Amino acid sequence: MPYLLSFDIGGTFTDFSLLNTHTGQLRTHKRLTTPKDPAQGVMDGVRSLLAQANVHMREIDTVYHATTLVANTLIERNGATVALLCTAGHRDVLEIRTEQRYDVYDLFLQYPPPLVPRYLRFSVNERTDRDGNILLAPSQSEIVALAEQLRQAKVDAVAIAFLHSYRNPTNERQVAAWLAEAWGVESSELRVESKTVINLQPSPPHSQLSTLNSQLSISSEVAPEIREYERTSTTVANAYVQPKVQGYLRRLEAALKAEGYGGRVYLTLSSGGNASAKTAARYPIRLVESGPAAGAMAAAYFGASAGKRDLVAFDMGGTTAKICVIDNGRPELARELEVARLHRFKKGSGIPLQFPSIDMIEIGAGGGSIAKYDQLGLLKIGPESAASDPGPACYGLGGTQPTVTDANLLLGYLNPAYFSGGQMALHPDLAQIAMMSMANHSPLTPNHLTTLAYGVHQLANENMALAAKIHIIEKGRDPRHYALLAYGGGGPLHGAGVAKILGANEIICPLGAGVGSAIGLLIAPMSFELAQSYPVKWDAVKLDELNAVLATLEAQGRAQLAEAGVIGDVRVERSADGRFVGQLHQLSIRLPTGDLTPDQQAAIQAEFLARYHEQYEHLPKNAAGGHAPIEFISWQVTVRGPQPQVQFARLQAAGDGAAALKGHRPAYFGDHGWHHTPVYDRYALTAGAHLTGPAIVEERESTALVHPGMSARLDGPVTLVLHIS
Repeated sequence: MPYLLSFDIGGTFTDFSLLNTHTGQLRTHKRLTTPKDPAQGVMDGVRSLLAQANVHMREIDTVYHATTLVANTLIERNGATVALLCTAGHRDVLEIRTEQRYDVYDLFLQYPPPLVPRYLRFSVNERTDRDGNILLAPSQSEIVALAEQLRQAKVDAVAIAFLHSYRNPTNERQVAAWLAEAWGVESSELRVESKTVINLQPSPPHSQLSTLNSQLSISSEVAPEIREYERTSTTVANAYVQPKVQGYLRRLEAALKAEGYGGRVYLTLSSGGNASAKTAARYPIRLVESGPAAGAMAAAYFGASAGKRDLVAFDMGGTTAKICVIDNGRPELARELEVARLHRFKKGSGIPLQFPSIDMIEIGAGGGSIAKYDQLGLLKIGPESAASDPGPACYGLGGTQPTVTDANLLLGYLNPAYFSGGQMALHPDLAQIAMMSMANHSPLTPNHLTTLAYGVHQLANENMALAAKIHIIEKGRDPRHYALLAYGGGGPLHGAGVAKILGANEIICPLGAGVGSAIGLLIAPMSFELAQSYPVKWDAVKLDELNAVLATLEAQGRAQLAEAGVIGDVRVERSADGRFVGQLHQLSIRLPTGDLTPDQQAAIQAEFLARYHEQYEHLPKNAAGGHAPIEFISWQVTVRGPQPQVQFARLQAAGDGAAALKGHRPAYFGDHGWHHTPVYDRYALTAGAHLTGPAIVEERESTALVHPGMSARLDGPVTLVLHIS
């Protein structure tokens, strides 16, 4: 069975890729997402792609998948009915949050309502102190009575988040076991331990308690880290999306099996690694950024193939644009993220989640982003999107509002007969009607209509470039020192415009850029990231206890990979989050492998001091003139399987650039006006072919735009590189 199949469900399109591992031939496909039933769109697309390739489902070795289902569930608030069990006195932690205002000048500031209403938040008489000592054990009779209340409330899932359970999970596990027993669920897999200050033997990765209608998420498994609100929020979000995700995965696996597939389904986590469907079902919240994470992995792969390991990955889809910084060939990881914000650009206005994810910024600027004038008469783009239903006006599916895609069509950048490889016909007349509607019903001359469309295109570029510039500068980097790797359906079309504003002079457009995330699914290794808060002052650390924590995390990670079929070739990376005593924020540093020894303590401290000085250019002093004491708060272990050895076949040489010329069409380039612009077939370009702008290079899922004064070359078999003079 030589084929690998992948698909990524996006907000507007679902992307597919099919790789023949023997020949390296890659086939791609794209179709509109079916938001009411994503599995329907997936299966329709799979059947279409396999029919084109004359491949039967029985020939598929492995299926990889990414989805927006988790993010959409949180945004649309259509998840499970969840109950929260918390320590007595902490019932309102989801509403108290961090007691910080995300905008101190907004007198009408609002926060998203908690995923669990107050009447479904229950206090439990238990208490563990910050050192992990159990001060009050829970009562079984109280939990049995509570189980009956939960049954009567008809909850779909239960989240358990007790105070300081990251140091000692015994109370959480005991309550979970009693609930399981009260519901008549087999609980042999859930081990309840005697008191221990640190989590030396956490519950096995197979621990998943469920009834026909109820499921459990406990914070010491989902997010065993310090910060009560963030840990509770993550656990509740996991419970909120779990029933929907598990039901969807069951339906998807059944549909694939019905078509003849007998292998396993793997899903990409927000950290960029693939995991088994069972792992995804236990921790579905980790899928919240699975598609963008897969795209970032693809960007790193294609950048390295082009000899560029420092990149700005620019992914523009139909609904949003994502920007990620890649240094030395690897996307950066963040320790937490925020979703479902009330205000897209205001951190703190959404739901915080605490687990490793690829660090990226997302803005509402995709092909379906709606253009409009605000109350001051200023042109605005997004964040509202026409998405796939009804879609941009030019799709002819009922949309009437002007979008970025409508503007690009009117400017001549898109081929109305070759959109998505000719599967969809675009309608310039409908795009024109939609754009005219912005003029307050006063007629626009053709010149004014062109100017308006170009303004929409340029404003989208400005919005995306500004977000990228802020994201890069906040990291202490200079955007001019990076190449821009453009992917997603709109990335190659807008890449040059964004790069000009950033000051970058090179734009890389890989083959299959329009389905970059689906290709990234094939490239990502099996991996799992674990974290555990274990606060220690570094000059008083007990290395035997710390080594036990790290060993436990590694064992858990290896168990996750074993479940995914990876047992032998496993790499382990470790890191720690440290700070000076009294500070709020941490810095992450790498740790050596193996047991930490007293001889390594000084080296780890020196690494932290150097990293801190690099970031802030000074070190806090103590009264004696030395540096302030250091404490490490959380410890992370990443367990990673081997990098997939994926090779893509060379494009079949079909002659030089002239032979690949499909024709010409008028395209508008602002101050340069209209140009009779040559249009090239990407698949017919020979490696090494050179083009001079203006030019348009078309492939099935995306279009690359080469501005006047720019040049482009096909660098090797799969990479189109644009240069700004």
